Amino acid sequence: TREMAAMSASLSLLDSMIASLESSLGVAPVKQGKPNPGKPAKPAAAAAAAAGKPAPAAAAPAGKPDSAPAGEKPDAPKEKKEKKEKPAAAPAAAPAADDQPEFTKLEMKVGVLIKTWHHPESEKLFLEEVDVGEEKPRQVASGLRAHFTLETFCPGRKVVVVTNLKAAKMAGAESAGMVVACVHPEGKVELLDPPADAKVGERIFIEGLTGEPSTPAQVQKKKILLAVLPDLKTDGACIATWQGKTLMTSAGPLKVLSNANSPIS
Repeated sequence: TREMAAMSASLSLLDSMIASLESSLGVAPVKQGKPNPGKPAKPAAAAAAAAGKPAPAAAAPAGKPDSAPAGEKPDAPKEKKEKKEKPAAAPAAAPAADDQPEFTKLEMKVGVLIKTWHHPESEKLFLEEVDVGEEKPRQVASGLRAHFTLETFCPGRKVVVVTNLKAAKMAGAESAGMVVACVHPEGKVELLDPPADAKVGERIFIEGLTGEPSTPAQVQKKKILLAVLPDLKTDGACIATWQGKTLMTSAGPLKVLSNANSPIS
């Protein structure tokens, strides 16, 4: 029709004018292409690669932590420290049975008188220095003055001494032991006589009984001397015994002169 012919002529004129303008400006003419509906568009990454540009970074998936930077190890999950149970305390051991014979808890030794004199403050006491095999003699106070004289209770005489008693004051004088004697029921007092060959300082013993002597503090606290004395006596042959067992030295038994079947103290 006339109108379409006029429009076509106008468009041709417009195209020629645009081409003339692009030519004068030095711009290459743009080819107008039609889209191809059968070919999918290139993704942005591919398009960027074709153009020589870096591809845009992909977004991290939601809900997941970012991975650790290269060269670093991810932190290991912390393990809970288990509390170690303390071992149960062992039950206290029961105290050992005290089956040591009472006699062996006393320390009775062979001694020899070094010096004897009257106690200046008591008419009943002797004071004596006794060698019991130690570094120096012991001073002992004995209530024997009514039964002996300085001539019979004299230096050089062997005696038996209890040596693990606590030191005590007797009428103001220190006494570190007890000289053992035998008392007849009628009142006669005799000293226990060790054999002549008994060694000064040796311990009196009973065959078959063993045990270390107690300390002076234990002897006093546990009243060991008082426990032993009732069973100390002479037999019919004037031999010293404890519970019927003979008191011995390395040279033989302890004896008295004549006090048979009499208590020892």
